[in-house]
Amino acid sequence: MRIARRMYAVLVAVAVVGMTSSPAASAEGEDLSPRARLDALGLETTEVGRVTAYFAPADQARAKELATLSEAASAFYQHELGINFELGVAALAPEQWFSEFPGIPYAIPWPSIPDRLIFMPSSLEQGLLIYGPTAQANRRRVDFVLLHEHGHIAAKEYFRPSDQQDYLPVKWFDELLATYFAYAFVRASDAAWAKAARAAWQGEVQGYTPSVISLDWSFMNTLPGNELARTYAWYQFMLNLRAAEIYDQHGLGFLRALKEQLPWKDSGNWTTASLLPQLEEIAPGFQAWDEKLPRTYGKSAGDE
Repeated sequence: MRIARRMYAVLVAVAVVGMTSSPAASAEGEDLSPRARLDALGLETTEVGRVTAYFAPADQARAKELATLSEAASAFYQHELGINFELGVAALAPEQWFSEFPGIPYAIPWPSIPDRLIFMPSSLEQGLLIYGPTAQANRRRVDFVLLHEHGHIAAKEYFRPSDQQDYLPVKWFDELLATYFAYAFVRASDAAWAKAARAAWQGEVQGYTPSVISLDWSFMNTLPGNELARTYAWYQFMLNLRAAEIYDQHGLGFLRALKEQLPWKDSGNWTTASLLPQLEEIAPGFQAWDEKLPRTYGKSAGDE
């Protein structure tokens, strides 16, 4: 199943790359906001706690599953971190799929942070997410991506609710935070799932070596499409593992310390160089991790 796993990595990368791009504009100036596009579909809705699920009748069961998982994560964040916000999860069929970001195909979840909406494929049997080894593993991978997108919204609400920018300028840190929220919930609610996820991420990281290993992601602007997708996916899995390592050491105290000690009002001006020393003060080891990245994951001479 290695080919299918690699295809999954590519698709995840396309989603992440797309989320850092500018929304497509309409030549006619019509409203193409995710909220407007979703409302135009005329879907049914149901409430699960603070989460609204959107679905066509045939997809009601899956929509409720997604909303139930999202509500459980939201309840966890409220209890542990004091954040409480309403959220929407849309379970869309292929013919209903859309994205405000270029390059996101069907079966790749994505969020609209201002609208607090997450768009999910309604079917696990369509698209390119069938790779095994089991249906449960497939569902868990998709569900973790849901929680990662939920994590982007939760991080925005927790750290900088009044900030007009959806994402931080230090992209790797933005992705680390989203996964940290997701992993914290999974680790607290389903230890077996957390263990399986870490094993899968480790396998993905070991199965590919990027041409450049650095937290300065500007080099990705020069990569051809296929290499960019594989590379971005590798970085996402590597950051997932880093988030899990930090959680083992600091738990949710890491997020609380970030909130208290980082200068969030100046976050629009952050760079990797300015952020790493501050992270080192909060969770010692960040700078050593950055310095060791090429040696830890780079190719040896015998690999060529």
